Amino acid sequence: MPEYVLTLAAFLTLVLVLAVLYSRYRQKLMLHQERMSALEKGTPIPLGPEPAPWSPRVYLLRGLIWSFSGAGLIVCLLGLAWASQRPQSATLVAMRAREISQGLQIPIDQARQIAEKDAAAQREGVPPGIAVLGVIPLAVGLAYLVFYFTDDSRRRLAAEGGNPTAPTP
Repeated sequence: MPEYVLTLAAFLTLVLVLAVLYSRYRQKLMLHQERMSALEKGTPIPLGPEPAPWSPRVYLLRGLIWSFSGAGLIVCLLGLAWASQRPQSATLVAMRAREISQGLQIPIDQARQIAEKDAAAQREGVPPGIAVLGVIPLAVGLAYLVFYFTDDSRRRLAAEGGNPTAPTP
């Protein structure tokens, strides 16, 4: 069953990527046709959408997005790990106690105590250490934030009385 879910997820991702690429292709094709028809008619060529002006605040935005995404991922994975932790079943503990009793030649009660201690230490489910994966986007976000707060161009614009959100020349 997990193989089908994984295959379906991969297929849907591929379809999504192809749809985005096709949409981008159609958009560029329409822009090209518009420019060609303008050239044929002798009218000024439309330049298309103007890119947004650059601002140092882009780094602040990126830093906040990455940092909060990383923190959210850590919280989500810790919650998943906590919610999926289950003690071993009594059947498994009893089977393990029987194996210990037969292997070590000790009474079944003593073997049951050993098996219960082992079961308390070993839990089934997602290990909490998986939450460390959230540190990666958190670190990327913190790097953006450090760059934003140590950037000289932002300070220079503020010192000159300019708007730090305005594009730099």
